[in-house]
Amino acid sequence: MWAVQYPSNKYGGYGKLIVKHKSFSARDFEQIGRWKDAARVEGRWKPDLPRVAYRIWMQAASEKPRCPEEGRVAGFLEDWSNRRYTDNYESGPKETSFGLSRASALLHFISGGRYPIFDSRVRRALARILDSGLPPKTVSWYLGSYCPLFLEIAALCGADDLRMVDKALFSYGAKVLKREKKA
Repeated sequence: MWAVQYPSNKYGGYGKLIVKHKSFSARDFEQIGRWKDAARVEGRWKPDLPRVAYRIWMQAASEKPRCPEEGRVAGFLEDWSNRRYTDNYESGPKETSFGLSRASALLHFISGGRYPIFDSRVRRALARILDSGLPPKTVSWYLGSYCPLFLEIAALCGADDLRMVDKALFSYGAKVLKREKKA
């Protein structure tokens, strides 16, 4: 039910990218960045724009990272999450980190979809499912709690296609529920 509500028109091109996961070109990494930051049009894909980590995605394009071995995933996520970039606005420069959301998306693609994407919508979905506050945006929580929980949700739903679970959590977390409107 929730997966079909995923805004595929806003996040198109996933299938064409994920199949290339073992041999991404620099252009493919740029496309992953555009996909994650929903920057479909040229004017939305350049430095110094809010909500677009253009500079770090271009680092990924030049470095072309590969999927880390199992024991190196945490270090990979820490490295990419903590990479910082500065955008220059009329109000002055603003330094921002790449963040776990983008780092998990990068890992998702280079792993061929083995690792789920962990963004703000997924965090809201988990808060609802777990009936708790928002989960922390930490690598240790992502790997130690979210990844096992994600697989448990997939198993409970009988989902063979993990991408469908990704889409469902994204959509469920994006939806404003009636009980939340009253708060």
